[in-house]
Amino acid sequence: MEPLEPPASHHVKAAIGWIELGNVPEALAELERIPGQLQSLPAVQASRLDCLIAGEKWNEAVILAKSLCDQYPEEVGFWLHHAYANRRCEAGGIKEAYEILAPCVELFPDEWLIAYNVACYLCRLDRLGEAAAMLKIARAIGGEQVDELARDDEDLIPLREL
Repeated sequence: MEPLEPPASHHVKAAIGWIELGNVPEALAELERIPGQLQSLPAVQASRLDCLIAGEKWNEAVILAKSLCDQYPEEVGFWLHHAYANRRCEAGGIKEAYEILAPCVELFPDEWLIAYNVACYLCRLDRLGEAAAMLKIARAIGGEQVDELARDDEDLIPLREL
C-alpha cells in the first residue's frame, strides 16, 4: 500500500492513538477529517477497518474487510480481519470464518497467524485432528510466538484436553 502524505497521515496516526486509548468514536471522527478524495485509499480504509473491529461493529467490519480483500488480495491482514469479523457478525460464524481463511494457508504459506487461526476454527468445529495438524504447521512457521499465544487461547482448549 502506498503511504499517505500529511496531513492525512497525521489523521490516521491520531485515529490509531484514539483506538489505543479505547475511544473508537474519536478515532472514526479523526478519519472523517481526511478529505473525501482520499477516503478510498487503502491506508485510510485499513484504519477505518481497525476502528470498526475495535468498536466491535462486526457487520460493518465484515463488509469493509471483504471489499478490501477483493481489492487487495495480497494483503494478509485484510484476510485475517475478514475472517475475524465474519466469525462475529450476525450472518457469520466459525464455519464462515474457516471458509474464508482456510484457502489462505496455501496462498500465504509463510504467515503463521493464518495457520494458527485456521487451527482455532477447526478446533471450534470439533475437527481436532485437523486442528492439531494445522497448529503444527503454525508452530513450524511461528515457533515460540505460537506457543505463547496458544497457551491461553480458549479456542484451543479441546486440544489441550486430549
